[in-house]
Amino acid sequence: MGTLILSYPPPRNWQDFEQLSKDVAKFKLSGEFENYGRQGQSQDGVDVYGWDKDDINTGLQCKHKGHTQSIAKKIVTTITKKTIDDEIILADKFKPNLKRYIIATTTFRDVEIQNHLHNINDSRKGKELPKIEIWFWEMFEEEINKHTELAYFYYEEILKTFEQYDKDIHILALLKHSLSRPAFNTTFHSENNCDDFLKAISDTQRAFSTGKLYDRDDNLLASSYPAKTLSKQEDRDKINILESLLQKIRNFTTDNLKNGKIEQRKNFLYFPNDWENKISKTLNEDRSQIIDIINTILKTHKIEEIHSHLQ
Repeated sequence: MGTLILSYPPPRNWQDFEQLSKDVAKFKLSGEFENYGRQGQSQDGVDVYGWDKDDINTGLQCKHKGHTQSIAKKIVTTITKKTIDDEIILADKFKPNLKRYIIATTTFRDVEIQNHLHNINDSRKGKELPKIEIWFWEMFEEEINKHTELAYFYYEEILKTFEQYDKDIHILALLKHSLSRPAFNTTFHSENNCDDFLKAISDTQRAFSTGKLYDRDDNLLASSYPAKTLSKQEDRDKINILESLLQKIRNFTTDNLKNGKIEQRKNFLYFPNDWENKISKTLNEDRSQIIDIINTILKTHKIEEIHSHLQ
């Protein structure tokens, strides 16, 4: 992508900003995060929830705000101290208790808001209350410039405008995203729903074949190009292996559901005689191989590798 540092506008709607906040949290905190609840549900001040690399549970509240006109060359934020105080009251009620609470906003840095947060955190020391952080838009720009995938997911046209676009990187960014979901990150005995697992495999196959990535509700998350249109033959050869492994996993899981070697229980999967059948071992090894192969391709293109609990 080169060394040019670009400036990016905030997303136009709150849904895209919430999605961006989730993806930025995954990179910045090196953890696993997901959207929390849905519109209309009580969320106790949390839109995105997860754990960082140190297993610190974290909640994010996403504030998509318009920008007011500048006064004396200073951009005035539309997020207020009261807004922050109100959200903290909600977050303090969240269960399980949060260790970190982040207010993510599309507004720019404001020293008054920063000082307000310093005072809040000082008053909360020694109490069983989460530390409060705020992510202003400048921080989002820094993370987007650091991580190629984010720029390609959300700002493809800007990359093209400034001649920073690379089709191969775009394809690989989408493939990495498709393989960064829990279906490829957790050991198989930790899976609790086989239908969700098979849907994740199917959606990943579709991402490889069409260049379009969907979530479990069939909402389009990102678009690129089919994996087989990568420019290098050696990359395309590895893609063929990955697609074969994905189909193998799908067939293997479906067959063993039918013959009773995988059983869907109320809240978990049960593997009768797994010490003998080695169903979970096989699925863990095949998925680990997928991560190894995609990481080989990513490393060649200088893209950050996938970190998986399977390895």
